[in-house]
Amino acid sequence: MRPSFLFCLLACALLAAGPMVSCTCTREKPLEAADLRGLTQAQLQQMREEILSRHADGSPLSSCETANVELLREQERRLDNGWVFGEWRERHGARLIFRDDGTVSVGARDGVYDELGVYKFISPEQPSFESVWRVVYDEGGNPVVLVSTPSGPDLIYPGRRGAKTFSERTGDLQLSSETGYYFTKI
Repeated sequence: MRPSFLFCLLACALLAAGPMVSCTCTREKPLEAADLRGLTQAQLQQMREEILSRHADGSPLSSCETANVELLREQERRLDNGWVFGEWRERHGARLIFRDDGTVSVGARDGVYDELGVYKFISPEQPSFESVWRVVYDEGGNPVVLVSTPSGPDLIYPGRRGAKTFSERTGDLQLSSETGYYFTKI
């Protein structure tokens, strides 16, 4: 056989195999928060069970499937704690807006509380930012909302189901400190 014929045959085989490779890669598409917007808890559970049922034979989940299952479980925990959704305000104007897709808007702050609980205005103000939030549970089974910050430790909001108020802490679940901010649901 001629080398040019073998080259053409090999090129055709690679071109034909290309769509099959791309199809298997796109089948395991990672989910994003926007994909979960508006879905009910039953729909989330069904999506999670579909992923797990493909591995009923005991085969391991791919890294993409594992990430999708974790994201679906996280969203289910958010929906379990629907009391968090909406706007929360602090008496000096700071605000939080929790959305059901796992995003949160943390409003600008023009002051901080000192160690005696006195509010001190600062200049310039701390700018607002968009972030994500998740729910974990403390030893007593109470929900704790964690908000990631662009720099520094997480913001922590210990609560209970149906709460209309909560205080803000900063740090991690093991070691945190009060910020002085006390939010009320609007």
